Amino acid sequence: MLGRSAGLDDAKLAHIAHDPLPSEVYSDEEQAIVRYARTSTRSQPIDDALYADLSKFLSTQQLMELCFTVGLANLINRFHATFRTDLDAATTDSLGGSCPLPIPDPPRT
Repeated sequence: MLGRSAGLDDAKLAHIAHDPLPSEVYSDEEQAIVRYARTSTRSQPIDDALYADLSKFLSTQQLMELCFTVGLANLINRFHATFRTDLDAATTDSLGGSCPLPIPDPPRT
């Protein structure tokens, strides 16, 4: 839902989980941003190469905003994962359909 509301089209959503991302679908800037989001979400260090890739496209302020946005999204996702929330039908319909990514299985208890 968030991806669609941010302007990602069906092709980009369909490939968002692919590694590497297809260059015919994602620009170099978009690929760098997705790599950053994945790396940060996995709590892995942001190495010099990734930082340099991002710096080609983003100012320091934009990098800080990206870092904040990814961190905030991860915080919200922790709430959804903990309480297993989902959108109601009315909200899903108003946003124009769901994301083609499958919802992962809940963790084993």
